[in-house]
Amino acid sequence: MRGGHVKALLGLGVLAWLAGCAPATMSPMVMRLGPGNPEHSFFQAGLRGGPRLSAPFENNVDPADFAGNETSFSTQQWSLAYDVAFTEPINERLFLHMGVQGEFFYPLPLPGYGLYTGLSTYVGNPRWGLSPALVLRGATDFGLSSRGGPGSLLGAESSMALSLTPEPGVALGVVPFFGVHRVFSEGTRATALYYGAALAVQFPLGPRGRLELSGGFGRAKTGSSSTWNAPIAGARWGL
Repeated sequence: MRGGHVKALLGLGVLAWLAGCAPATMSPMVMRLGPGNPEHSFFQAGLRGGPRLSAPFENNVDPADFAGNETSFSTQQWSLAYDVAFTEPINERLFLHMGVQGEFFYPLPLPGYGLYTGLSTYVGNPRWGLSPALVLRGATDFGLSSRGGPGSLLGAESSMALSLTPEPGVALGVVPFFGVHRVFSEGTRATALYYGAALAVQFPLGPRGRLELSGGFGRAKTGSSSTWNAPIAGARWGL
């Protein structure tokens, strides 16, 4: 490849980085539908959507002037993100959850990244039960002037999955959640709330693992901003 082409590609990469996206808040972060297999770990990867909790501070806008519900589907305040999750059984009931996110952007994960980890337990029988979970998360776009940012956040989320397993390999569930985060944006900081519920279904793909589809509705509020609607949508493959 010629030197001019290399410089052009590097330039496009820099522009993509600078024009990237602030991290989205994917919730509920843990959706444990059923008791799970205490003998095997579980890997998932896919796309999930959620609000950018730093959006009310974008470009130093007064949070009181944030548009909120008027632009619920604007990519300035809502987006899709790559989600890679790993579940490791500790014993028959207690599972450890770990995950990483990367903002979906043409189609590389730039530049918002996040990590989360938490625990869940299961109460019930093999057919139906409850799975409370507590998760800690952090995410950042490294202070870059990005879509919905710049922004970084630290927080925690609790959720409670009510699941039904009508047949082996198939699981249905409703997962209400409530999260509290501290948001940092260009010297401004505020507490953000995000709460709602998601419906989820998992079904087998033969020997190729399982597919999980989720959708729902959430409400977000950062500092003194108005509360805005945040649609929940996702699709993940698991093995």
